[in-house]
Amino acid sequence: MKKLLLFIVLITSTLSMQAQDVFMKGDNLIGAKIGIGDGLATSATYENCIVDGLFRNGNGAIGIGGYLGYAHDKVEISEQGITVGCKYNDIIIGIQGNLHIQFVDRLDTYAGAMLGYEIVNTKNYGRSNDPNFDYSHFINVDGSGMTFSLHLGARYYLTDNLAANIELGYGVAFANLGLSYRF
Repeated sequence: MKKLLLFIVLITSTLSMQAQDVFMKGDNLIGAKIGIGDGLATSATYENCIVDGLFRNGNGAIGIGGYLGYAHDKVEISEQGITVGCKYNDIIIGIQGNLHIQFVDRLDTYAGAMLGYEIVNTKNYGRSNDPNFDYSHFINVDGSGMTFSLHLGARYYLTDNLAANIELGYGVAFANLGLSYRF
């Protein structure tokens, strides 16, 4: 019971403390993430804080920067000695903006949007001798075009400059884990 009470006091005092700013005007962030989506997804980001102190308590910042993402997947079916499949590649190059709000010390939470250009290509291979074979298992999309996404994220600073990231939304993946470095 004493341990539980001590834990509650520590959490309450941590939440009520004035959080130190973790993203201030002039700060730069670079990040690398691995994502869960359609196959293997990786992304790299850069962000610069252009405005801080947005709210009455001095909290709140806006950052803008770039996004580069790549996803790759391969779907394959083998039946009766015949293999058919599809290879899929997706590249997104974009710009993003984030609103940062800090609730607790060392934790930077943010919400943002990304506008980019997406390049998607697929390559089907193999051929089934079965005229009734269902090819609908495969993606068959080639093309390029504008893309837009929204995301939510949190960055916890392990040191003054190095942070662990989690981000939900959609770029080349719907969930990302990674590291960020502030300079």
